[in-house]
This record gives sequence, C-alpha cells and structure tokens, in this order.
Amino acid sequence: CLTSSCPIPPFQISFNRKTLKRHQIMHAQRAPLALLEGSTLDRKGESAASLVSRLWKVSNSTLFQMMLVTVLLATVLGDCGPPPKLPFASSINPLYDTEFKTGTTLKYTCHPGYGKINSSRLICDAKGLWNYSIFCAIAKCEPPPDIRNGKHSGGDQEFYTYASSVTYSCNPYFSLIGNASISCTVENKTIGVWSPNPPICEKIVCRRSQIPKEGYILCGSSLIYCEANNEWYLSLPSCISMNGCTNLPDISYASWERNDYNLSDHKIFEIGTELKYLCKPGYRPALDEPLSVTCQENLTWTSSNECERVCCPTPDLENIRIMNERRYFTGRCVYAYGDYISYTCDEGYYPVSVDGESSCHTDGTWKPKMPACEPVCSYPPSIAHGHYKEVILITPYPEATYECDEGYVLAGCATIYCKSFHWQHAPPQCKALCLKPEIVNGRLSVDKDQYVEPENVTIECDSGYGVVGLKSITCSEKRTWYPEMPRCEWEAPEGCEQQALPGRKLMQCFPNPDNVKMALEVYKLSPEIDLLELEIQGKMIHSGKITIIFPKRGKKRRLVGFIQYGSLLFCISTIPLAPISW
Repeated sequence: CLTSSCPIPPFQISFNRKTLKRHQIMHAQRAPLALLEGSTLDRKGESAASLVSRLWKVSNSTLFQMMLVTVLLATVLGDCGPPPKLPFASSINPLYDTEFKTGTTLKYTCHPGYGKINSSRLICDAKGLWNYSIFCAIAKCEPPPDIRNGKHSGGDQEFYTYASSVTYSCNPYFSLIGNASISCTVENKTIGVWSPNPPICEKIVCRRSQIPKEGYILCGSSLIYCEANNEWYLSLPSCISMNGCTNLPDISYASWERNDYNLSDHKIFEIGTELKYLCKPGYRPALDEPLSVTCQENLTWTSSNECERVCCPTPDLENIRIMNERRYFTGRCVYAYGDYISYTCDEGYYPVSVDGESSCHTDGTWKPKMPACEPVCSYPPSIAHGHYKEVILITPYPEATYECDEGYVLAGCATIYCKSFHWQHAPPQCKALCLKPEIVNGRLSVDKDQYVEPENVTIECDSGYGVVGLKSITCSEKRTWYPEMPRCEWEAPEGCEQQALPGRKLMQCFPNPDNVKMALEVYKLSPEIDLLELEIQGKMIHSGKITIIFPKRGKKRRLVGFIQYGSLLFCISTIPLAPISW
C-alpha cells in the first residue's frame, strides 16, 4: 500500500455499497485511494462501514497504513475467488461463478496421461483460500527398448513421461521395418507403455533390375522398391524397341475418346494410329477441323486442334450497375464459360436473375438468366364493371386486389401478383347479376334469387298455357334478360274457337265445371249485350259479379268487348265467348 496526499474528507461523506475484492486490495497499487474515494468493503454480503474518515486524522503515515491494511483484511477474509487452473486436472462440472462461499467443495478429474493418487477435491477454507494437495501424477514409461542393428533418439533418462516419443534409425546397409517412431502411452489409466512396438532393422537384398538401352523405351513404372521379402515392388519394367510414336500430345481442356484399348497401358503407338479426342464441357474446338491426331512416319504426332472456352452472349448493360465480376479474357469474346456477373439495377428496375447474379455455363448460356434489368410491374390492367381497390408496387413481388361495382360479382382470383416483372395471371372479370324473372302461370327451369352472366333459363308454362316468345332467355352484361321476356297465355283446346256448345261439349273448353257455369250465364246475356253494343261504345257497365267493357269500334274490324265474371274475362267478338288471361 502507498500513502496518498488527499485532502481530509468531511465527516458527512457517504459511502457507496461498491465492494472492493480481496485480490484487488492485495494487488492494486491504488487500493487505499480506491477505498477512500467512496467505496466500502463487503464480507459475506454484509456491509462493513469503514472508519476511514477517522484514519485521515492520524498524522503518522506508517500507523495509518497498518491500520488501513488491518481494516481491509478484516472485511475480505472468508470468501474464495475463482479456483486455480491446474495443469494436471480440471473440474468435473463447468464453473461460471467467480465467488464461492466458505466450505464450498469442487471435485476434479485427472487429465489423460495422469493417474489419481489422492483426493481430487478443492475446498474453500475460512481464510478465503482453496485448500488441496497434488492428487494427479503423470504416467511414466521405462526407457525405450534397444533394437539390433539400430538405435533410438532418446537419452539416458531413468524414465520418460507421458506423450514422450523417440525415433529409431538403422545402421548402414540395413532397412527399417515397422514404425520409426514410438510414444509413451497409458494402459489402465496409470501404467505407462511404449506404443506401437519398436521396429526392426534387417539387411534386405533384391536382384539387380534390367537397365534400359538406347533406342528403347521403358514400359512400366520407372520407380520400384525392394521389399522385406527381398522382392521388387512394383513389377519390373521392360524395354521395348521404339518403332512408333510415344508421349501422347498434351491437349488442354480435352479428353481422349474411349476406344478398344486403354491408352494409359500403351507407351508406343504404331505409325498410322489415329486417336480422337473431345473438348471438355464448357469448351469447343478453336478451328473447324477434326479432333484427332495421327502417328506419322517421322514418329511424331500431327498437330492438334486446340479447345477454347465457350462464349456467352454479351448482355445489354443498360440500367445495370456491375458490382463484381470474374472474367477469363479469351480474346475471342467478352464473356466465356466460367465468367460470372454480380449486378444491381437503377431505381425503378429489378434484376431478372435471382439476387442479381448470373454465370456463363457450359452450353454458352447465362444461368439463371442473362444479366438484365426490367422495369417493375406498372399499374395492373383495368376491368369492366370493376376496379382494383388495393395496389402494392414498392415490393419485389407487387400485387393488386380487385372488386366489382354494385350489381356485379367477381369471377376469378381477386388478387393477382407480379413475378418476373409481369402480371402472372389475367385479372378477374366482373359478371352481371340478373334478378329472378317473374313468370305468371309458369315457372323457371332453374329457380334462384339471382343469376350470373351469361346464365340462361328456360320458361315452362303451367298446364293449359303456352309460351309466347322464345322459351330460353340469357342474363346479359347489362343485367337484363335477353331476348325479351316471354309470357304464358291460355290456350283454348281445339274446336272451342268455332262455337260454344252448351252442356257436355262446353266442358271440354274449360278447365273446371265452375268456369262452365259462369260461361253459360254470360252466354244467356248475349242478346242483351248485342243491344248494348249498339248503344254504348267505349264504356264499362258493372252490375254484381259481371262487368262489361266496350272499347271503341275499329275501322277494319268488328267491335270487340270484354265481360268480366269473377276471376274470368270473356271476349265478345264475332266468335263465341272464350276466357282469356286476366
């Protein structure tokens, strides 16, 4: 601890609850100053107020330092900091805490190559120290064994510790068989042994191989090995007379075609031998000539047609900003197989390839697409009798949602999406809604409240009634039925139009007896009606259940009148009475 010449603090100084650790006090040069600047000490979580302000009044600096150290040590003894890092063992469980209470016990395990010789526990004692004894000992091996006709690199040590290694070498004219190096390892966790077994040195002699002569070529491996069984490995090569071409020409980016024999097994090719080859994927012949070479009489191969990279089309760089690219300059094209471009587009445009990256492939095309920038999707197309209610364009995948005007219904998907800079599907259509037609004395083939364009229905009249107009009508775009709505009118049975006969024959002209009765009563009134016809024109007479109507006389036709009796309406003309629609 060092003395400090700080001014005397006021007695009302307040101390923070900041804890100063024991190792900080013992090792930090300015520990007293740190305390006097407003820190307190903490022991086992309880605040210990320091009478620091009183110590400032001590005039003797030595006495001040002794008293300060006494106060500091009294407040920090007890808890332990992090346990020490041992070179021979480590804690069984992970340690995350930095403080441990008195009495805390940690269990350790020995590292590989060490054996346990004592209790492997660390205990935090009352003095705040970790208490333990050496409990792991490193495994030891005896000196490595000696071998005949050789030696090892080890010294004269009495023992070798775990992981030590030595290397063996043989005397001249002897060959080493086995592993040259062995290491000190552990068996049963405590016993040190050398592994693997040491090598041996033996004298190995192989018979002398044939020496190639001039004018011959070597057929086989040029490097062979004398094995422990006094035999050569690989097989001895042979020498054959050179009466053909050797050393196949090296053609870049090409491979030989498959043929009846393996080219790798041939060292010489007869005069006239023709060998064909192919350019590798991504390459093509530089010249429009055959891809083959032939062995000539001068024992040389004819010149070969070289292979060069396949070219890709040069992209239009309008609205493109190239961020990165790799190019192999061939001299024949701007971009070739293996080149790639990473690019972005000007505002309002999107790259046609994913993430703005394209590469030139083996077939001479850009994948996934040639670099290009296309404008984002414009506003979606308009539709008849409808409109789009929501359009989202500022996104990589714009979308538009449609709705129809009142009286129309949407046919198709309400939302369409823009992908690859085009609206992917045709917009939906708005189909007209037609109300259910009202048919008197009839019915519809399909009965619904509403019908959607271009639905059609067929009119079917009740018994005794016939359709006037076309039976089939269609719901049109104008929300009306086309053609004109038909109607159902009563149809008199055959023979009733000529005369009205009383009794049984009259019943054939009417659907029920009540109508016949009313018709007879009207028939009885016909003389009176004839008189009234002469006197009254264009007037209506009402008496009880019967109402007589006389329209004005036409120029070219006889006067026609109407008699209403209950729910029936009868026609008065040159023909007998007959009921009509009412």
